[in-house]
Amino acid sequence: MLEFHYMFWADKLLENVKGPQVIEDAWTPSGIIHMGSLKGPVIHDVLARILKEKGQDVRFIYGFDDMDVIDGLPEELKKSHEQYMGVPICDAPSPDGKGSFGDYFGKKMKSVLDSLDVKPEIYKTSEVYRSGKFDESIKIVLDKADNIRKIYSDTYKKETPKEWFPFQVVCPVCGKLGTTKVTAWDGKEVSYSCVEDLVSWAKGCGNKGKISPFSGNGKMPWKVEWAAAWSLFGVTIEGSGKDHGSAGGSYDVAMRIVKEVFDKPQPLKFVYEFFLSNGKKMSASKGLGLTGEALLQVLDPNVVRFLMIHKDPSQAVEFNPYETQIIPKIYDDYQMSGENYWNRKEDDFARAFELSQIGKVERIREVKFSTLAQWVQMPNMEDVIKEVKAEEWVEYAKIWIEKYAPENERFLIKKEIPELTKDLSSVQKEYLSDIAKILDEKIDAEELQTKIYELSKRDNLTSKNAFRAIYMALLGKDHGPKAAWLIASLDSEFVKKRFAEV
Repeated sequence: MLEFHYMFWADKLLENVKGPQVIEDAWTPSGIIHMGSLKGPVIHDVLARILKEKGQDVRFIYGFDDMDVIDGLPEELKKSHEQYMGVPICDAPSPDGKGSFGDYFGKKMKSVLDSLDVKPEIYKTSEVYRSGKFDESIKIVLDKADNIRKIYSDTYKKETPKEWFPFQVVCPVCGKLGTTKVTAWDGKEVSYSCVEDLVSWAKGCGNKGKISPFSGNGKMPWKVEWAAAWSLFGVTIEGSGKDHGSAGGSYDVAMRIVKEVFDKPQPLKFVYEFFLSNGKKMSASKGLGLTGEALLQVLDPNVVRFLMIHKDPSQAVEFNPYETQIIPKIYDDYQMSGENYWNRKEDDFARAFELSQIGKVERIREVKFSTLAQWVQMPNMEDVIKEVKAEEWVEYAKIWIEKYAPENERFLIKKEIPELTKDLSSVQKEYLSDIAKILDEKIDAEELQTKIYELSKRDNLTSKNAFRAIYMALLGKDHGPKAAWLIASLDSEFVKKRFAEV
């Protein structure tokens, strides 16, 4: 670990934080793990790392909010799980029949977090409710319902009805939570009704009655629950995405509730921006952006961490991987950050590199990702890749070429003579013949590059037209990777035959 005097955004945020800390983040395990869902846990993990560096006592907890209701479904589950709309996530069955709906998606998220070396204490909200740990908070919330109504009214500039209570029960008849309405609280039980048309996405059964609100029989609205979790766990730091963290938003409501209703300190607040795709907020359901799993197929986990933290989180990050150079660019930035770190530069990139590392900090590989992406498309390049110690990135390069790279980055050796070679001049064709004659010599790619350059000069060809002839003969394109490396990667007899035929 290098000692940094330069203040990275995360170091600045924690500059005046003293004493034991509890950092919290949470996620609702109800569907696709969007890449944007990883920003929060990685950022909070980095904050925990920095506090540990400073020798402070820190606890990092991460909630799976599986007591939330199912109010929407991924397309592939709409038929099988439509009947569970309005039911708590923890009470609906898993799509694979193992555990709950929340367990199914929670396991996926845990696997992704493990890949990123983000290992907080994970808790399930359903277990917090059912164990009775939230009972005291629920009583406070129901006793001080007037205070919460006032906070809502003040924040949203709209009167909150006196008959509204900050609690919903799980209907004991139909099992739905999203369709119930609490109408009274007597200090021990709540009166409720399961309303048929309370929401558009689920239908209530019409049942009415009284029930204890404790031990998992219901839940607080999430803004209230957020404050209750801060109070229960003693949370001192929690950030929020822009959608909840903007002025007058959900975060501010929870901040007032934790202070005015629970009489507990407010956590350190910070807000982080979204990832954008062509200027629009990413949405997996709308096909904008990648899932967390897809991101980890094309980016090394260290690079994913770097992507999440290398810019101040208050800045939105454009990340459209399709037909763009954004993937090679983030690898380039990561490699530059590694160089800065090892050269002891005190800047954002160097600090971001250090905080991105999983395990021991190792020197960065020198070959550029774009070069590696060319090499993986050539045969017989395994030894070259091993020599530069880039084997770990080979699969990422292959995935990029296969799924995301622009067409001009894809190089496929043509089995037949490309049609385009008819446009080559007689001088270009003679140049290819001259190259064929030197391929029996045992020379490496560096020497071959020098020789084919010298041949172009001798044949009075510009470098552009010389290399174009090579690419057109082998690839059917007027561009490609380094010509000598391309030729050297192929069977020399095949290349001689092709150049002679052209």
